[in-house]
Amino acid sequence: MSHFLSQLQSQLQRFDDEALAALANRGLLRRAHKDLKKLTLRISEESAAELVLSAGEHRIRFDTRGPAHAQCSCPASGICQHILAAVIALQRMTPAADASPVTEHNREQKSGEGADAAEATSDEPLAPLHAALLHITPSDMTRHGGTRAYRWALQFVHDLDAQSDPKISGSKYVVIRFAHPRVEFRYLGGGLDNLIADVNLPSREKYQIAAVLAYQRAHGAELPAPFSHDLPKTGTAALNLSKEHALPDAAGEQAAARQRLRESLQQLIEESVSLGLAHLSRGIQERFSTLAVWAQGVQYHRLALLIRGLADHVEMLLVGAGGADEHRLLDELALAYGLANALGSAATEGGAPTHLIGRARSQYAQGGPVELLGLGAWPWRSASGYVGLSIFFWSPQDGVFLCCSDARPETQRRFNPRERYRASGPWAGISAPAQLTGCRASVTGAHFNAQGRISTGQGCSASVLPPVGAAHFAATLPVCDDWSVLIAARGQRGGSLLAESQPMRDWVVLRPARYSSATFDTTRQTLNWPVFDQEDRMLDVELVYSDMAAHAIARIEQMEPDQLPPGTLLVAKLRNDRARLTAEPLSLIYPDAGIGQTVVDALHFDDPVDANEPLRARIRHPQHYPAVQDAHEVIANGAPSRVPRALRDVREWAQRQAESGLAPETGRQALARISVLDQRAEAGGMTLFSKLAPEVNPARRLLRMHYLCMQYERLLESELGDGDLGGRTR
Repeated sequence: MSHFLSQLQSQLQRFDDEALAALANRGLLRRAHKDLKKLTLRISEESAAELVLSAGEHRIRFDTRGPAHAQCSCPASGICQHILAAVIALQRMTPAADASPVTEHNREQKSGEGADAAEATSDEPLAPLHAALLHITPSDMTRHGGTRAYRWALQFVHDLDAQSDPKISGSKYVVIRFAHPRVEFRYLGGGLDNLIADVNLPSREKYQIAAVLAYQRAHGAELPAPFSHDLPKTGTAALNLSKEHALPDAAGEQAAARQRLRESLQQLIEESVSLGLAHLSRGIQERFSTLAVWAQGVQYHRLALLIRGLADHVEMLLVGAGGADEHRLLDELALAYGLANALGSAATEGGAPTHLIGRARSQYAQGGPVELLGLGAWPWRSASGYVGLSIFFWSPQDGVFLCCSDARPETQRRFNPRERYRASGPWAGISAPAQLTGCRASVTGAHFNAQGRISTGQGCSASVLPPVGAAHFAATLPVCDDWSVLIAARGQRGGSLLAESQPMRDWVVLRPARYSSATFDTTRQTLNWPVFDQEDRMLDVELVYSDMAAHAIARIEQMEPDQLPPGTLLVAKLRNDRARLTAEPLSLIYPDAGIGQTVVDALHFDDPVDANEPLRARIRHPQHYPAVQDAHEVIANGAPSRVPRALRDVREWAQRQAESGLAPETGRQALARISVLDQRAEAGGMTLFSKLAPEVNPARRLLRMHYLCMQYERLLESELGDGDLGGRTR
């Protein structure tokens, strides 16, 4: 056997059916296996760097780059069935039979020897692949995809946080799996082209580079900073990037426009606070609307969204809408003010982090086939005037919660979220979302975004898989029966106000040791349903009333704790409410359900326990139901708070001053009052207030104080203790 053939076979032995399917597709792989039964493959040419196999009238050529660059004389483009058949044939060849024809017959005769060889190969360590990935240099990557692709990949990897870093695994080869785009790369040796993706990606080269960079970072390599003009240079292939990285005129104009926008926004926010949030005018609202358009034009997408929200909130105050609130507006103003400051600091350092800039729209990327477990759905109404239905899933393959939503403007009267649950869709092959609840489904052709949402576009299809039994269904879920674990997980997520939102990480599957009876608080218009863990710690499961939540509230009110089977699971979304942890219920799961019985009870849709009994929620307090509200935005008034008194004093003072305004005389008094509050906060261990730079502008100082107050409260939320489970323990 020649040295080249030995190397090629060594590389090909790492390919299993999954890798071959990723190299082409499963249909071609099946056809390749069929071709081997009737075709005779023979080595017709061999040199030090090339190998040619004959398969009937077709010739398949391999070179040192491996099977990803193999060529076939047939009319098909890319990897065809003949190339796959040749790969499988070479895998089955033994050293003693390297020049003999490869057929299905002699493959069976030598199956024992071939199996031993494959087993020996599978036991080889991944050290050569590991070393090869770590030794790929920036110059190699730039030659592979170009400078722009390398710079994009570098920023992409730097933007990954600890929970979205790729998962690295593999036994015969290295597997690098990204969460978004949902793609899996297999590396079986060779150059960058041999990083094989399981889905077709646009600009495949930049994702291959990102996979290598992510692998290197995961193994301790220090990557250069993104947007740096001093990219690494290597040997004779060193890149002269100084001219290419010079800022073009267009980029310079954009940077200047962004700076003017930030200054204009901060000035307008300061003016609003000085004037008083209770005294804003139509002119202020129009100026915020103009700045929102400007922010979108300079591609400050996240800031544009915040400013549009400010304009809408000011308009709601002007017309006296029920959802308007000066205190909540102050929170939004302080957040926009802080984001503008952060963007300015990043621009000064030559950076533009994606989580601060935002995205023009949620970007969906195609992912491979995925198996989903349906956990139920809920209907909702947003403050911006949309109604919709969201269906929730658990992906055992990825270990994450996923969501699929269908929404319409509220003015589109024909769309009803409750009726949508039993209407056709959301994908071809599914009769209705209700069919997915409690079932396993296989989805192909789906697109996913970074927040864990699945698209409902054309080309996506799904099929319901055979049931596996309630016990197996429940065992596949990430069940938690210790509420202290929930607190620890919340703390690990950090508490930055400017962190990018990841709503699907708030979902959990709880296994309470016992359930208590649910009660409805008519003052707060909230259902409270305490559940206890194995250490008898209590977590408040709460559901704020709205017309969308009325059905679930009635269902839960009618449930008696002793009627729930032992081990009943609860799917819920965790929320931080004034530094206490609560949960919002979605569905119940019965692990002991028998064949034909309900496995997942969708609380928002399944029939009441006793359909003939009038809904006690409506009888008990019909006159107290508020007008349409978004349950996701209502705060439990009067809930116990662990926020220090000094911090509450800062917030309450800032709210009063911002609401009434800061006239020149009031402003001087405010600065004197601020120094007193700073000292009080510092005595309570919150030293950042006193470290703020001296400021003669009282509005600017107030906004910075309020932002710090909000940040401290967020940090307290991420440092919950056992005493902050629903505000009580037992």
